[in-house]
Amino acid sequence: MSRNNYSFFTGSYYYIIVLLPIVYIFVFQKYNLKSVISNFATKVIYFNRIINIMKSCILFFTLFIAMFLNAQVNESFTDGDFTENPEWIGLNQNFIINSSGQLQSNATATSVSSLFTASESIINASWECRLKINYTTSSSNYASVYIVSDNIDVINGCNGYYVQVGGTNDEVSLFVQQGTKKTKIIDGVDKRTDGNPVEIIIKVKRDANGNFELYSKLNSETEYFLEGKVQNTVVESCNYFGLLYSNTSTTGSAYFFDDIFVNGERALDTTAPQIESISIEEPNKILVSFSEKMKFTNGLFEVDKGIGAATANQISSDLKSITLTFEKDFEKGQIYTLNITGITDFAGNELKTNNISTGIPEPIESGDLVWNEIMFENAETSVEYLEIYNKSNKVLNISGLIFTTRKTDGTLNTGNKIPEQTFMAPQAYVAFCSDADSLRKYYDLPVGNEIVETQWTTLNNESATVVLCNGTKDTIYDELNYTAKWHHVLVKNPKGVALEKINPFLETQSQASWHSAGSDVKYGTPGYQNSQYREIDKNETDQKFVWVEPEAFSPDMDGVDDVCFIHYKTDTSGYVANIIILNSVGERISVVASNTLLSAEGYYIWDGRTTKGLNANVGIYVLYFEAFNPTTGQKKIKKLPVVVTSR
Repeated sequence: MSRNNYSFFTGSYYYIIVLLPIVYIFVFQKYNLKSVISNFATKVIYFNRIINIMKSCILFFTLFIAMFLNAQVNESFTDGDFTENPEWIGLNQNFIINSSGQLQSNATATSVSSLFTASESIINASWECRLKINYTTSSSNYASVYIVSDNIDVINGCNGYYVQVGGTNDEVSLFVQQGTKKTKIIDGVDKRTDGNPVEIIIKVKRDANGNFELYSKLNSETEYFLEGKVQNTVVESCNYFGLLYSNTSTTGSAYFFDDIFVNGERALDTTAPQIESISIEEPNKILVSFSEKMKFTNGLFEVDKGIGAATANQISSDLKSITLTFEKDFEKGQIYTLNITGITDFAGNELKTNNISTGIPEPIESGDLVWNEIMFENAETSVEYLEIYNKSNKVLNISGLIFTTRKTDGTLNTGNKIPEQTFMAPQAYVAFCSDADSLRKYYDLPVGNEIVETQWTTLNNESATVVLCNGTKDTIYDELNYTAKWHHVLVKNPKGVALEKINPFLETQSQASWHSAGSDVKYGTPGYQNSQYREIDKNETDQKFVWVEPEAFSPDMDGVDDVCFIHYKTDTSGYVANIIILNSVGERISVVASNTLLSAEGYYIWDGRTTKGLNANVGIYVLYFEAFNPTTGQKKIKKLPVVVTSR
């Protein structure tokens, strides 16, 4: 018998309609209602009997239907065919149905062969399969039952669970597979399959919380043996159930599979679909691909910068991509953002992110991309990062580029690849790190900062050479040999302090181009303009060094002028500041900053509190701003009045 719930219940209502008349005929013939209808009492008795029988029938059919609704696969191969009802897909030529009605291996050479059939059972599920191996199992001779898999090409990688029968330790064990990585999660008893032949039934149970139980029963046993229990929720959905065997040249026909029963519920799809790729098809089209089939009926697609809504679309046959047509053409050198609303997957889940940026990429040339900032020894609650800058006026597709380090012999390490769909606008910054959320949280990053999460190789805290190159590592775009000695002389501990380029257009491999980040930005500016940024050869018209805003403020928490902003702008890098508030007789009442490394420009805040934590009295105070450059010996002092008022 070969059956699964999809084929059997295609016409389930038809079967119910056919069965009801049979029940009617059976009941009315057996109790001959016509002969007793004149007798009211008898009629009532028989009516009650009919009701009871009908209840039993309804219960029977309910259980009958429920059993098959849950039965994803019920296969014993007695129909002599595995190509339909249900269909098994795989290396079909390496399997046959033998004269005993069993699925048997039929490999003519050393191989790993498999067959898979559709199954979504994973919640409150159970799997059973009878196996026979006419050989002693080993590392080269074993069978696997894939109870859960997201695809049929498990040799090249899948996400799923499988039971291995045999192997090096001659055992029955449960594995989880993620890609090509296989991890044993239930270690069965060694030597359990150490026989010739091996005849065994395996059974696995899994509840809704991911608790697995693995059982086996040898042909010589009457009860199932518990191999082990484990909880694992790494894989949460299923598309296929499968059978696999590994044979040597002499064991191509030694594997038998039979009496397969899979029962359970499908996983509820709560995973939000994602935009997998986007590309501009010149001059006025955009192709968007998604991670799964989508419902596009109510979709609205709009592009910024005056492009507007799509005027037409073409949906792919697999429902996983759409080509959008717009009235206006796209231009080079621009980053466009496509906003998508009104589409869901077939489970009703909305997109994880409904907007994505793209542009018309142009070739990357030497000098377009440069290193701009490096955090090689992160703070405790943050992560290391590297930042690059696009000096060109082009949109650059940096997907697939690699950032890496040099070995002591001059060759390049493996490095880390920049993810797909990573574009850079002209004069834009992109920072790379291992944990984007941690970086954003630590630096309280402004909206729009481009932080890309990648694989990461820890940077050396003392010195190393970082290299940005193409995917084949035969073209180098920029290279930096940094050292912790480049930090400012007052940075005694560089932990958590980034090195910033003073201007992206300066030479990368020059100590003079780099400076320690300012303290007022937590010593780092990933994804945006550096705190030590300065224009090159710019005639500065504003000669202000320090100024306050407002000159009179009222720290009364009424939301109006509650704090005093102390602004500054330096003319060179390396200034260290002391900012003190003095009263009318020259006594220090508050220290705003002490030996603090300044950025190129920025501000500090005095909230009106004294060093004792009290609000300062109404009156006139003096801001004493002292800046000293330890490298040049230059010193600047500024005294400004600050007025504390009340309303």
